[in-house]
Amino acid sequence: MNFHQIDYPDLRLALNEKVLEESENERLLHWCQQGATLIINQVHKRVPAIAQFAAELRQIFGFRTQVNAYSSYPQQQGFSCHYDTHEVFILQIEGSKEWHIFQDTFKYPLPEQKSAELSPPTDPPYLSCVLHPGDVLYIPKGHWHYAIATESPSLHLTLGIHVKTGIDLLEWLIHNLRQQVEWRKSLPAKCENKTIGQHLSSLVQQVSETLTEPLLGDRYQGYLDSLAQPVKRYDFPRQSGFDQFPKGIDTRFQCIQFQPIQIIELPEEGFRVLVSGREILLRGVTATLVEHLFQQSSFTGRDVLRWLPGYDWEIDVMPLLSHLVAEGILFVEADV
Repeated sequence: MNFHQIDYPDLRLALNEKVLEESENERLLHWCQQGATLIINQVHKRVPAIAQFAAELRQIFGFRTQVNAYSSYPQQQGFSCHYDTHEVFILQIEGSKEWHIFQDTFKYPLPEQKSAELSPPTDPPYLSCVLHPGDVLYIPKGHWHYAIATESPSLHLTLGIHVKTGIDLLEWLIHNLRQQVEWRKSLPAKCENKTIGQHLSSLVQQVSETLTEPLLGDRYQGYLDSLAQPVKRYDFPRQSGFDQFPKGIDTRFQCIQFQPIQIIELPEEGFRVLVSGREILLRGVTATLVEHLFQQSSFTGRDVLRWLPGYDWEIDVMPLLSHLVAEGILFVEADV
């Protein structure tokens, strides 16, 4: 908060089970002194260590992740009993907090199916527990819950995992069908010889063929991978072409981390590398080099020369590494 200008709704206050109006952020200190819960959304975009943590989990799960922070005060309940429409992990950082978890009353809610539209369960919670620093609690989506800080202020992170559903698959298919002329064509009017049923039969047949396509799952997985918004990392002035080899051949490099990398060998000599939403062509290099570049946590220019026997450092290797640094694929490790 001391280094970022965070605006509503990414910075909110909650008191007595209600979220305060945006205008009350002007009196943030006052409300915190009154016991309001302070919420900061998307801390994974503001704290480097959490950004790396969220990016690694995004790679593991294959779905979008988000991390929010909650600062609460003793014996205060910020939110009323509610459920979330995504999977939730509570990571207790400081202090302690008492959680009460109830069964779901509406199975697997979609993002627009909020708990505010329903009444919480009347049965007692199936789990009541107190989290201490280092504890983790998993709350499945749709399960009602609320929490109260205990005898000391509490700080916890909420990791949200936005898992896709069958509805998302259908919406993706609809998006693809929008690109096809026959699906944008008007249905036949009553006065035409061709009935709506005949027209729909043709469209239904196309849908059936699409749904039974053997590679449909792979295509959808590729689409999900393309949605990953990599955490951008900058390294100036090196990415502008200056001081890229401070130690010459012994300069140490690090590959971009926690991002999906796809390597495709080209029919002609070379490789196409898809990483961080970009495409990089590497020509005149060996498979051994490509394998080492993207699997090693760090390496030196001397290592690269060893992976490319017979190549020249200044003529072949330096231009290659310089290109990868400029593209933000490799980063020069700073002295520590």
